[in-house]
Amino acid sequence: MRPGLVRLRRTSIGFALGLVALGLTATVARAQSEDQIKAAFLFNFARYVEWPDAAFSSGSTPVRICMAGADDFASIVSKAVGGKSVGDRAVEVASGVGLEDAGTCHILYVGAGLEAGADVVASSVSGGHVFTVADREGFAASGGIANFIRADNKVRFEINPDAAKQAGLKISSRLLRLAKVVE
Repeated sequence: MRPGLVRLRRTSIGFALGLVALGLTATVARAQSEDQIKAAFLFNFARYVEWPDAAFSSGSTPVRICMAGADDFASIVSKAVGGKSVGDRAVEVASGVGLEDAGTCHILYVGAGLEAGADVVASSVSGGHVFTVADREGFAASGGIANFIRADNKVRFEINPDAAKQAGLKISSRLLRLAKVVE
């Protein structure tokens, strides 16, 4: 093969690999930014949901956002809400929480690593005041309180107000206006 063709071929292969790498980088960045958006939503759920006094053991008890089956996402949420508070309450993130400990949470995010359905999650927190959230089709319609969805290439959420009411939670009308309401 002639030296000019070899150089052209190498340059073309390098260019193609660069485009593939750029595409993968964009995909990873998009996934990270999507997770950061979801983390911001979790914090805003804490801001726009009202828990009864019985959900806190004292006036200084933090708002607990728990991660079940979502250890990688937990670090993103921790960075997003680190040092923040809701009213006079600090916000803390707990990872590796199982359903047996879900009653100690104020917000429970159910990740892909936990295979339990919305009905199992709802029954595990029954009697507690836990705002359950997932990123699964049909979660809110099946008894969960909130679910992340994608619409028009954006992260959105749906809320089941009846499930929230059963958990003794009041959701701000400002939050409901942004949500797709499911029953």
